[in-house]
Amino acid sequence: MLKVTDATKRRTALGQGLDALIPLSDPAETNSSDKSVRQVPIDSLRPNPLQPRQRFAEESLEDLSRSIKEMGVIQPLIVRSKAGLYEIVAGERRWRAATMAGFSAIPVIVRQLSDAESLEIALIENLQRENLNPVDTAEAYDTLIRKFSYTHEALAKRVGKDRSNITNYLRLLKLPEPIKEDLRGDKLSMGHARTLLAVEHVPTQLSLHGKVIRKRLSVRDLERIVQNHKNKQSRSRKLNQQDRETASLEQGLSRHFSTKVVIRNKIDGSGRLEIHFHSGEALGSILEAIGYNEDNS
Repeated sequence: MLKVTDATKRRTALGQGLDALIPLSDPAETNSSDKSVRQVPIDSLRPNPLQPRQRFAEESLEDLSRSIKEMGVIQPLIVRSKAGLYEIVAGERRWRAATMAGFSAIPVIVRQLSDAESLEIALIENLQRENLNPVDTAEAYDTLIRKFSYTHEALAKRVGKDRSNITNYLRLLKLPEPIKEDLRGDKLSMGHARTLLAVEHVPTQLSLHGKVIRKRLSVRDLERIVQNHKNKQSRSRKLNQQDRETASLEQGLSRHFSTKVVIRNKIDGSGRLEIHFHSGEALGSILEAIGYNEDNS
């Protein structure tokens, strides 16, 4: 029996999503001129400014360029007309690779698409073909939400993900820029980033991030360090609270005895109470205040 893995399910969901956004298989949906393949000059194409992928791995492009040089561009790009040129909706890697291969023309399918549809298709196409880095994915989701009023739930359904997945990616945008930069460059994993998000203090996040890079710490290593850090913070907060309570009690006792009172606590809960006096008369006043009577001792 063929085992259906989570990855298979994701690919299936994304495949359905892309087909829904680019319904090339159903001729009844659009007229023939809208989806017919045409060859256009390669320099008449422009990248989509909303392209989710901000970086294109040079080695990967070179491999694709060699393949295109030998086999040609097998799958047309999806484009839309804009300002007398063609804006790439899906297939920017193929366009870049074909340019590297020295092609002067490239096959395209021209579609009438809104900005929202263009971004959706670019996002899903990238997720299908070559995983976006986590930050580019998060920024693409954020753009859909801010510019096109998607809810987390609606966006999750549209791209074939769980709602929690969308939320987890969007949280990455709260990280400092140096951490996001290393996420883009694959120096940090999504697991590292999510662990760093558990630390609220930005300088501490950056310090831990530097330690991960220098020592090549695993996610599990980082989780242990973060947990130890949080435990220390908890103990520190507890000690600070105890210090505040002790200081308040010292002030109250000092007023009561009209002299300096010091409370010295120990870790095990025991301690010492010091009541200072500077004369026999002052000592007598203290003894009287605590109800000490020499006759009854």
